[in-house]
Amino acid sequence: MVSGDMEVELIAKLIRLMVTAAAVSLVSPVAAQDASKSTRVVTKTLVASEAQKECLSLNNRQRLHYKFRADGPLNFKVSHQEEKEIIDFKRDGTESASGSFMPRKSADYCLVWTNAGKRSVTLRYEYQRAAQ
Repeated sequence: MVSGDMEVELIAKLIRLMVTAAAVSLVSPVAAQDASKSTRVVTKTLVASEAQKECLSLNNRQRLHYKFRADGPLNFKVSHQEEKEIIDFKRDGTESASGSFMPRKSADYCLVWTNAGKRSVTLRYEYQRAAQ
């Protein structure tokens, strides 16, 4: 048989355990959202005719924020693959751009920079997925 003091102690431990479990269940979704909102920053030097492709999965409830700067002109596009390439956004001969993209459907999308010039170009870009 359990004494009164032991019973109170067991109930107190059970309550602490339930409060801890509830706190963890509330924090976990927030941590997952924060991870999806982290900004990725990349610096890459593209030699003549080289391309840099950054692909990621987006669902139709997400928005992709991006910006880049280069020390020379680059061709830039946001696209996705499905039987053939479909261009969602395209800009030729630019050194910088920023914006956001909202997909119409869930798919893999790519940010693509191409150095069409004859000299190397250093590219710095960043992007972030966010819920709409």
